Amino acid sequence: MASIDDVISIPPTLLGSSLLRGEEGTFGSSRDGGKTHQGIDIVANQSSADKSIYQVRATAAGQIAYARTNGSVAKPGYGYTVVVDHLNGFYTLYAHLAINASAGLATVGQSVQAGDIIGYLADLTNGEMSSGNARAVAPYDRIQLHFECFEAPSGRSSTGGLGAIKDGCTLDDPTLRLAALGYGSF
Repeated sequence: MASIDDVISIPPTLLGSSLLRGEEGTFGSSRDGGKTHQGIDIVANQSSADKSIYQVRATAAGQIAYARTNGSVAKPGYGYTVVVDHLNGFYTLYAHLAINASAGLATVGQSVQAGDIIGYLADLTNGEMSSGNARAVAPYDRIQLHFECFEAPSGRSSTGGLGAIKDGCTLDDPTLRLAALGYGSF
C-alpha cells in the first residue's frame, strides 16, 4: 500500500533557497469563513534573477492530472496550478506558480518522473512572481508555493475545475515528510 513517503520522495523546491512557512502557512491553519489551510506554504527569498532557483519539481513519478490557472481576476484562487496523479491513490498539488514561466511545462496526460520541472515560483528577470492568492510574507514577497498531498481514486483529471479531481478526497499533512527531506521553517 502506498504512503505519503512514496509520493513525496524528493523536495518540490530547492532546499537551499526555500523554507516552510509557519503560522498561516501551516497545514490546517485557520482561514477566513471557518475554513482551514489544505496544504503547506513553501516560500523562497527574492535572492536571484536566475529563475532556476525557483524551480518546482514533481515529488515522485506520475501523470499530470491538471495544469492551468485556477481562479479569476475577481477571485484569484490558486493561480497557476499543476496536479500530479501518482497512480497509487495519491495526488500532489503545486499552486501559485508563475504563470508565464510555468505554462506549457506540464500538460494533462503527460508522464513525469521525480525531479522533472513542472513549474517555477518566479521569473524575476521578467517581473513575474507567484500567482493567485499567494500571501505577501516579508522578506519573501509573494514567492510562494502552496503544496498539497491528498488521496482520491487514481485516474481523475480535469481541463476545467479542480473539483473533478479533489471531490471527496482525503487531505494529508505533508509537513513531517517535508521536514524529513531537509526543509527548515520560520
